Amino acid sequence: MNKAVKRSKKAALVLMVPATGFFLASCSTEEPVPSAVYKNAEECAAFYNPPESCKAEFAKAEALHQQVAPKYQTQAECEADFGAGNCPAPAAPVPGQQQASSGGGFFMPMMMGFLAGQMLNKSSSAKQYVPTQPLYKSKDDLSTFRTATNQPVARQTGPVSVMPSRMQVAPGKMASRGGFGAQAQRRSDQQSASSGG
Repeated sequence: MNKAVKRSKKAALVLMVPATGFFLASCSTEEPVPSAVYKNAEECAAFYNPPESCKAEFAKAEALHQQVAPKYQTQAECEADFGAGNCPAPAAPVPGQQQASSGGGFFMPMMMGFLAGQMLNKSSSAKQYVPTQPLYKSKDDLSTFRTATNQPVARQTGPVSVMPSRMQVAPGKMASRGGFGAQAQRRSDQQSASSGG
């Protein structure tokens, strides 16, 4: 009988560990920050934002696009992740980054929109900062705007709340098929499986 009591206490402890992790994860101090997703400066202004602010934020996203977009050695690799016609001629090489073997620039996906973070969260604290940045759409998940680091942001344009820690920008890296698009597809498959679809 004594062994049975010890066994049940051990089982209770084992079952409590995952639950404790779940509660700790849900007690995060980070809160969503208001931002917005737009295809271009004109769409931003149509949402009753000042046109000058929209143009400035779109320009920031365009400039950042050259630095943060995924980079591919060939157009075929880029189009495998982003679709035919969505990877224009090579961009100029970014200083300090490895050049493509052809000696030219890299192939990068076209910017499909931008996250207007700075325009809408100026009053937020430094810990809750969301930078304005370019957004992309993967061939494997055309319905979702994603950051250059493949974080899903929104399925449509307009106001959105985002977690600042997931929206930070990083320099673009060399990618190959199995990178951006495959990750999006894998997430989509996992969501379908968990929802029974």
